[in-house]
Amino acid sequence: MSLRHPSARIWAEQHSASDTPRLGLLEAYALQGHPGALALAGDDGASLAAIAAPRRPGAAARGLGGWMAGLALVAVVLAPLIGMASLLGDPVGIWRMPIAESAPIAGVCFAIGAIVQLAVLGTWLARARPRMPLWIWVAIATAVLGAIALWFGTGLAQSSGFAAWASWSIPIAAAALIAAVTGTLQLLLSRGGAMAAIPALQSDRGQGTGSLRDELAAMAPGERQAVLADRNAALAVLEERGMLSPESAERARRAPLGSLRELDGR
Repeated sequence: MSLRHPSARIWAEQHSASDTPRLGLLEAYALQGHPGALALAGDDGASLAAIAAPRRPGAAARGLGGWMAGLALVAVVLAPLIGMASLLGDPVGIWRMPIAESAPIAGVCFAIGAIVQLAVLGTWLARARPRMPLWIWVAIATAVLGAIALWFGTGLAQSSGFAAWASWSIPIAAAALIAAVTGTLQLLLSRGGAMAAIPALQSDRGQGTGSLRDELAAMAPGERQAVLADRNAALAVLEERGMLSPESAERARRAPLGSLRELDGR
């Protein structure tokens, strides 16, 4: 994917006069033709590198996986709620639905919740087992809803002599049990994989200056001169537009390639 501005000079020409230009971003645009150096050019460079990086074949699959996870979450949240509401509707007077009609609805809804919980639990156990606080709360809520649905449904079935409740209550009990097991396993076996990776990431960024120096040194002399020329042309544009003082522009021109972000805020 291409960036919005094809060069640092064009970025400088189109930069809003009301915003203070960031020299680190200017240099990142100048380095956009060199992905390795761009990714190591501070936070601005890393952001642009992420935008410019070609979409990997697995990205679409991950996007589809995200949508499927979202739909699964909606299903596992809504299904028990609908099942619970079908049983509670008659006692509280929201609507009139006999147990013979509400029991199948509740059974099917909680069965859906149980299946989704099992699928998520299996996937979670087979992978890195990251801690998922939202899913823990969903599991707890499902277990609580299942217990309440069993209690209400059993009372309604006994009062109306609905013998088929014994069968329809099985998926409700299963959903509550699976949810309780899921929540317990999340609490006991989950790993802080995402959080544990943060210090390593910060450590890598801390070493980024040396790596950027190596990337710049590996450039052909002509390529390095082209990057410098684009950078200096952008600095000249900002100076002409009054967005950069002559002293600041001269200091930036004298700065080694890859170090402009250190001048931001000075």
